[in-house]
Amino acid sequence: MSRLGLKYDVISPFAGKIERVLFRPGDRVQEGEIIFTLVDGQKSIDIFSPVTGYMDAVEVERGDLVIASMILTSIILSHEETNK
Repeated sequence: MSRLGLKYDVISPFAGKIERVLFRPGDRVQEGEIIFTLVDGQKSIDIFSPVTGYMDAVEVERGDLVIASMILTSIILSHEETNK
């Protein structure tokens, strides 16, 4: 299976701490699935996959502190998805 395709970066919407990481590089993810949970002490937000594809590089782990607009992961659309 070819993993060549469009690449989507998933960014942090605010500064906080990564509470959950639900996928690893190479995992298939569906659009709308929760891929991370981010907390800042006052709020907790689930970060959803914007597309269906394969996780590429996952840049964070549970417990990591992140800044707003930091790239958390990249998702690659498979060749099959881009031809739909």
